[in-house]
Amino acid sequence: MELIILEYFAAFFLFLSIIRPLIRGLWKLNGLTVCPLLALGIIVGIFPAYGFRPECIPLLLFAICLVIANMSDFLALFSSLHSDAYRDKGLLFTFGSAVAFAFTLWITLHFAPPMDTDLSTNGVKTIFLQGGKLHIRIYDSDAEYRNPQEGPELRPLLILLPPVAGSFTVTDEVCMALRDRGFTVLTCSRLKFDSPFFDRNGMPVRLGISGLHRLGNALSRGLHNVKANAGGRKLEEIRRLDTLYLLREINENRNLSSLMYNTDKNMIFLVGYGAGGAALTVLAGRDDFSVAFPQVCGIVTIEAPLLSSLEGDPLPDPLPIPTDPFSRLFPQVYEYIEKLKPRKITHITQIPRPGLPVLFLLSDRVIDEKSGRYETILRAFRSSRNAALIAAVPGAGPFDYSASPIYYPIFSSLFRGAEQTESDRNWPELTASLITNFAVLVLENSAVMTEESEDTDEIPVLAEPQRIPLVKTALDNNIYLEHGGVWQIPGVQTILQP
Repeated sequence: MELIILEYFAAFFLFLSIIRPLIRGLWKLNGLTVCPLLALGIIVGIFPAYGFRPECIPLLLFAICLVIANMSDFLALFSSLHSDAYRDKGLLFTFGSAVAFAFTLWITLHFAPPMDTDLSTNGVKTIFLQGGKLHIRIYDSDAEYRNPQEGPELRPLLILLPPVAGSFTVTDEVCMALRDRGFTVLTCSRLKFDSPFFDRNGMPVRLGISGLHRLGNALSRGLHNVKANAGGRKLEEIRRLDTLYLLREINENRNLSSLMYNTDKNMIFLVGYGAGGAALTVLAGRDDFSVAFPQVCGIVTIEAPLLSSLEGDPLPDPLPIPTDPFSRLFPQVYEYIEKLKPRKITHITQIPRPGLPVLFLLSDRVIDEKSGRYETILRAFRSSRNAALIAAVPGAGPFDYSASPIYYPIFSSLFRGAEQTESDRNWPELTASLITNFAVLVLENSAVMTEESEDTDEIPVLAEPQRIPLVKTALDNNIYLEHGGVWQIPGVQTILQP
C-alpha cells in the first residue's frame, strides 16, 4: 500500500506540472516549477526502498524527460529570476505530455503488486549459516515431534533453490503449498547474490545498481553473449556449491537438523529455479554426486536453460610480437580491441546426462520452440539415464511457476506463454501440485538404475514401493507431458491423476 501511495504522490506532482500552463490561477505559483523534480525524486527513491519495480520504469523515464524539458525554468527559479517559459511550449507539447503521462501512469498502477510482500512466519523456522551470509528458511509441520523409528509418517525433505531475482518473495507461497502437501521444505538465500536477501531483522538487503545490471545481463543475454554467459555460469556455480553445502550440513549441523521435525533426511528432493535448476541438472549428471548423496530421490528444474553448456567462438590467435619496440604496440592494441568486441554464443558443448529422475517444468513455449532457450534442456531431457519428464501448463510463461505474477505482474504480461489462459490462476498451488505429484510417482515406483555399464541392455531394477505422507492433487488433462530418458514407469501412471 505504501508503494501505491508514493506512486500517487509522484503522479500528482507530474500532473500539476502538465496542467499548469492551462490554468491561469497556477501561473503565479512559482513553487510548482519544481514539481517534476519532486516527482523524479520520489520515483527514484522507490527502487532502493521497494526493490526493482519494472512497472515504474516508464514513469521514471517520463519524469526524466519532463525535468529536461523544464530545465530552463529550474535554472531561472534557482537564480531567483522570473520565468514563464513553461507557457510557451504550446498545446501540442502539453497534450502530448498528458497522453504520455496517462500511459506511463497506467502501466505503473496497473502492474503494481496487489498485495504486501511480507514473508510467511507461521510454522517457519530460520537459521543463518556461514557467518550470516546464508539465510535458511524451513517450512516444517507444526505437529509434535515424532520418533524417527515410528516409521512412515516422516515427511520427505525438499530443498528449494529460489530464483536469484526475487528470491524468497516469489517462492514463499510455493514453499507453503509444498509443506501443506506433506514436505518439509528448506530454502536458502545468499547475501550479495540473491535480491532481496533478508537479514536477521527481516529487513530486505537488495543488490545495488551494478549488481542488478550484472544479474539482469546474465539472465537476459546469457544465451547469446559470451560475457553475459560467463555471469550466468557464475550464478550456476554458486547455486551448485550451496546445494552441496546444504546436503552435507543437513546431517552434520545439529542446529540445522534439530529444526526439521518429523523429517526423513534419507528421502530428499531438489527443486531449482533458473540458475539453481541448471546447477541441479549438472549435479544429477555426475556419478559421484549420486554416490555421495544416495538419499536424493529426484530433481525438479523450473525454466532452467544450461548456460554452462554454451560456448562462443574462441578469440583469434594473437599476432606475432615484433622485436621493434615501436611495432610491438600494434599487436597489443589489436588484441585489446578484439577482446572488447562482443562475442556471440555459437555452439553447445557437453550436456549433462541426469542419472536421477528429473522433471523439467517449462513454459508452454517449449512445445513449439525446440531451439534457442530450450535446446540445452531438451538435449539433457533426451539423454537422461533415468526417468525424465517435461511438463508445461497451457499459458505458462517463463516467470509463472511462482508468485512472480503476483509481485511482478508486468513480467507475466510481457513474457506470456504461447496459449491464452485465465489471469487468476493460482500458480504457486499449481506448481506445488506438479512437484508433489512427480515426487509421489517417483517414490511409488522407486526405479533404481543398476550399476552395470552404459553399454549393457540391463533395465532398471524396481525396488519395493514406499508409503509416503505426500498428498497428490488431480490436475487438468490438458497439461502437456512428454516422457524421455529411461522411462520404466507404467504408461497408465501420470502426474495428473490423484
